[in-house]
Amino acid sequence: MTFQLRPYQKELVNKARKSIANGSKGVLIQSPPGSGKSVVIAEIAKLTTENNGQVLFIVHRKELVEQITKTFKKHEIDMNKVRIDTVMRTRNRLERIREPTVIITDETHHSRAKTYKEIYEHFPKAWRLGFTATPWRMNGKGFEDIYDEMIRGKSVQWLIDNNSLAPFDYYSVNLADLNQLKKSSTGDYTKKSMDNAVTNAVYGDAVEHYKKLAKDQQAILYAHSVEASKGFAKAFKQKGIKAVHADAKTPKKEREKIMDDFRNGKIKVLCNVDLISEGFDVPDCNVVILLRPTASLVLHMQQSMRSMRYKPKKQAIIIDHVANYAKHGIPTTEHEWSLKAREKKNINTDNKNSIPLKECPNCFGVVESKEKICPLCGHEFEVEVNELETVDTKLERIDELNFKTDYEKIKWASKKVSELETIEDYVKYAEAKGYKKSWIKFQHPQLKAMSWPQFYQIIN
Repeated sequence: MTFQLRPYQKELVNKARKSIANGSKGVLIQSPPGSGKSVVIAEIAKLTTENNGQVLFIVHRKELVEQITKTFKKHEIDMNKVRIDTVMRTRNRLERIREPTVIITDETHHSRAKTYKEIYEHFPKAWRLGFTATPWRMNGKGFEDIYDEMIRGKSVQWLIDNNSLAPFDYYSVNLADLNQLKKSSTGDYTKKSMDNAVTNAVYGDAVEHYKKLAKDQQAILYAHSVEASKGFAKAFKQKGIKAVHADAKTPKKEREKIMDDFRNGKIKVLCNVDLISEGFDVPDCNVVILLRPTASLVLHMQQSMRSMRYKPKKQAIIIDHVANYAKHGIPTTEHEWSLKAREKKNINTDNKNSIPLKECPNCFGVVESKEKICPLCGHEFEVEVNELETVDTKLERIDELNFKTDYEKIKWASKKVSELETIEDYVKYAEAKGYKKSWIKFQHPQLKAMSWPQFYQIIN
């Protein structure tokens, strides 16, 4: 049984083939979560094997190997010409692996890690194809040394409009409610102060909001810790709602039973931390409950959009109790994806004789505690918050138009004056900061020498 690609998926395949035909050695394909990435990957692998090529497909988690293998077999791909394995196992067996024609990397935002680069360097003649919804790294590093070109898929809004993703309602604490936010000494409404105000709290009661906004619908809940996840499962059960916790240490058979029960409707709320994130083949749901603050745009998009897999007449519900959208936007927020590195931020580090270490939960490698991203497998570490303050408040539906206005204000207020380029930039910055227009005249290099009438003619 082969899969029928949709026109936008065929377009991605054709653009990738054209790029390689034109001489590219590496192509990164970006397409939103839920847009059918696995079908596109399977089609490219099938075309490669039909031309007698060899495919090396590397993933970052062992649980994905079996899942991808099933997809390839359903697509009737010659598995004798395909190797699917984790990045760690692949790196450790390089001398035993047949020379690939193409190396396909799943969730390739991890590919900056040392293990991936060793694989690429071992097979310099192989074409590289990387797939991700989010070509973004917390440390700001780019992908120009790995890929020559990036092919962008359709936007989330386009996929919704064309019945490929479900439309959604997004509920959270309203950014415009200044009582929930802190101000600097000058009264400025800045992104940093907003981050400090909203990321270390749970806004609203999770159980009561579920009952009000999504009663009896299948929901996946993301908590900030295992203990918190267990606590939320208990809270739901106390209100008569069937809820279960699962984590990476849950035995495989028990986890499969939990997934089956969720799929069959016996479980209404499935609570976890990061188990049901990147690439996991989990049952469909209508509702996502976000109770885990995250600095990772990658994680936010994968978790918040988990409920948006398309079904006719489906209306997804995203309940964001930790205001992650304040940093990362809502699903339809446009992002400026690029292979280039983002501006680096200065990080103060202490020089100490002893080096604290920690274990990576993904590859179990031991790395320095200061690492934000595992240098071995690319896993993104986050500081675990043991307790989150609970703020008793009512969540509101986030209207897209109002959100964009508030989000734009925060974005421009967080910039530095040195980052402003055009007159329009200065105007937006001044509006976000609450400055008078006269401030622009004294700051913009080309406007300083102008008369006031000339200045106001340009500004207005």
